[in-house]
Amino acid sequence: MFTKALVWLVLSSLVTGRAVAQERKNLADERPAPTVNPRLTEHSRKMAQQIYRVTDNVYSAVGFGGANVTMIVGRDGVIIVDTMESVDAAKNILAEFRKLTDKPVKAIVYTHNHTDHTMGVKAFTTEEDVKAGKVDIYAHETMMNTVISNASVIAPILGLRSAYSFGVMLETGPEGKINQGLGPQMVFGQRSFIAPTNTFKDALDVEVAGVKLRLIYAPSETDDEIIVWLPDQKLLQTAEVIQGETFPNLHTIRGTAYRDPVKWFKTIDLMRRLGAEHLVPSHGRSVSGKDKVEDLLTAYRDAIQYVHDQTVRQMNKGLTPDEIAEVVAQLPPHLANHPWLGEFYGTVKHSVRQIYQGYLGWFNGDPTTLDPTPRAEQAKRYVALMGGRDAVLKAAQTAADNGDHQWAAELLTHLIRLNPNDQEACKRKAHALRQLAYKTQNTNWRNWYITSARELDGTMNKAVAAGAMSSLAAPEIMQQLPPGKFFEALTVRLDPLKSADVHLTAAFRITDTAQSYALEIRRGVAQLHEMAPPSAEVTLHLTQAQMQRIIARQTTFANLLQAGEIRADGNVALLARFNSFFDPPVAAPPALTAR
Repeated sequence: MFTKALVWLVLSSLVTGRAVAQERKNLADERPAPTVNPRLTEHSRKMAQQIYRVTDNVYSAVGFGGANVTMIVGRDGVIIVDTMESVDAAKNILAEFRKLTDKPVKAIVYTHNHTDHTMGVKAFTTEEDVKAGKVDIYAHETMMNTVISNASVIAPILGLRSAYSFGVMLETGPEGKINQGLGPQMVFGQRSFIAPTNTFKDALDVEVAGVKLRLIYAPSETDDEIIVWLPDQKLLQTAEVIQGETFPNLHTIRGTAYRDPVKWFKTIDLMRRLGAEHLVPSHGRSVSGKDKVEDLLTAYRDAIQYVHDQTVRQMNKGLTPDEIAEVVAQLPPHLANHPWLGEFYGTVKHSVRQIYQGYLGWFNGDPTTLDPTPRAEQAKRYVALMGGRDAVLKAAQTAADNGDHQWAAELLTHLIRLNPNDQEACKRKAHALRQLAYKTQNTNWRNWYITSARELDGTMNKAVAAGAMSSLAAPEIMQQLPPGKFFEALTVRLDPLKSADVHLTAAFRITDTAQSYALEIRRGVAQLHEMAPPSAEVTLHLTQAQMQRIIARQTTFANLLQAGEIRADGNVALLARFNSFFDPPVAAPPALTAR
């Protein structure tokens, strides 16, 4: 007999697979509310926690966090595809999988570098078992380069902007986040990482626990994406080439390298040629039936090509990005109404702008934008033309009263640029942003609107925001960081004013690996030398273990030197002066909205 909380999830027409009965739990908010777009509420109802049996030996765990985990059961072990965003999230899935089989994990596949697919790995294995060869970890050969870059050079701002996009600083509820668009919500907790042991370039055929796998390079959402093809079962694990039951994020407003839509839809064409009978994505529910799989893949690739082709078509007519976003504002009806193409995660409008920039860069063709009036001065002049601050406030209030919250926010932005401490303007813009949030069906837009509103009215949790800036630099990832990447990250923290008249070099020799590096400060530029020159003014000698402690931010060069744990040659007094030329690690979040 079922308890009141035990139900079977009713599947939509394109979603199939036998659900394994379990207590129903949904991390998304599925309650109707006047502050939530009804389509977004409906979307949340697809995200209840469930283990789906796709075939006799393949299971998909949906709704336990930001992404899915796929388990492939073999003769004497299991293969895990993707590992969630935290050990805590992954352990909940493992507990459900253990009700189905107690076979040990033999292999793990990272489909790409994103944290919601990699950071729960230690729920499924240990570093010791990986080092001993008991568990293999597969990934594309470029994955580690991306992981390392994200954790070093741009980690602070990328972490913070990701927090805005995913609503990290918002509670789940009608005035906060509802779902993540491609899943219910992230489950944060212990983060972990183990570097892959087996990588490849184009394709790799392997057999694990008697199961034949073909791993295929699939550039799309990321340039290190791979998909998993099980030829015997005609089953395709699509990674995030299919981003779930939503229009894909052809561009992320949190910030990302250019995502080439042509590569993306051509990758889907490659997948279509496989003739899959089962499709298991890394977000969203599985689909079975050759015709249903083909319908989904065709619609998905057509949506991407439509946005690309129509953007380029309008570019060639001379339209600017904003003008194109007005013309290519939505998909044609047969695609817009497809159950896997609602704009819950990606949107057509912000995809258009990134395609334009990918081809032509930021310049929109109007030379008045080449060297515009500084924004604060521009705001001062606009406010004066509009009759002063009170007149702008009145016009913004009229717009808000008429339901035109976008125009209200735009008007108030001038006052805030003129005076970031104008509390009345900040409060009113925050209100306008919240009203925009409550209408949109897109989760990224909603979360940015509400988080920015809280930034403006002072209700944002600054401690959580500060933690988000280091979210990409989990300790296990920092331990993988080569010293060269650590020093490269220092180059973008050099203060050019403090070092304007300086020319000096500090060398760093790692005694047990024979590696050496140097940073040469030369009048506002810090050049990284992969080999320390003999002419350095000061040289530090330390071990690889000491270097790893510094990279992991467990200590500093100065602390180790003061404790006598490392040796320095040359003008040691220069070291303190050397350090003073660099910005300290970012500790407080910058204001992204009140500018």
